[in-house]
Amino acid sequence: MKNLLIALFFFAFFQGSFAQDQAKVIFHLQSADTLVYKSVVSQIKNLKKEMPTTPIEVLCHGPGIDFLRIEKSTYATSIQRLGYPDISIVGCEFTISQRKIKKEGLVPFATTVPYGLVELVKKQQEGWIYIKAGF
Repeated sequence: MKNLLIALFFFAFFQGSFAQDQAKVIFHLQSADTLVYKSVVSQIKNLKKEMPTTPIEVLCHGPGIDFLRIEKSTYATSIQRLGYPDISIVGCEFTISQRKIKKEGLVPFATTVPYGLVELVKKQQEGWIYIKAGF
């Protein structure tokens, strides 16, 4: 009986230590370069091919806020067309106000956070994997 309890203890211990949480990825997009936008879309497609249940957030601030602007949203729209419910595209409200952009000027599927860099810090504290978008 004692050996059975020891065996169960080690099984539970090693089972828990080898189990990994599902990866969550946040892309940091701070560029107005459309080649970077194209690359982000490609990277998301590749990630979803290999890890289809991975939640992804694309955080746009600074010059990267153009990714969300309706008149420049070719690539943001292509992400939405992928049809994954666990991909979110987020804009920085501070950047939006600094650039005097109206929220109505952003793609309707985008959400916002008060400060982009604070969002990055919070996500990393929660265990999200950080990827800097760009070259």
